[in-house]
Amino acid sequence: MPGLEEELAKLRDGYCRALEKAFERVPIRNGVVSVEDLWLETAIPVDLIVELLESEGVKIPPHVERVDFGNFKRKR
Repeated sequence: MPGLEEELAKLRDGYCRALEKAFERVPIRNGVVSVEDLWLETAIPVDLIVELLESEGVKIPPHVERVDFGNFKRKR
């Protein structure tokens, strides 16, 4: 189903762009961004945010040293 795969890729790219824009608007404390702030800004589920950040599909600005996942641990 090439149509479905293309649609999923478009959705994934859209989520990545949304996260990249969110980095411009969320508070950055000592180079650290909270995953909760990204979630509140984008309404993207935390598990998906974690997956997108781990897949290196999101361009994180150079002034952001890391994303703090706090109490949000990925269930494996």
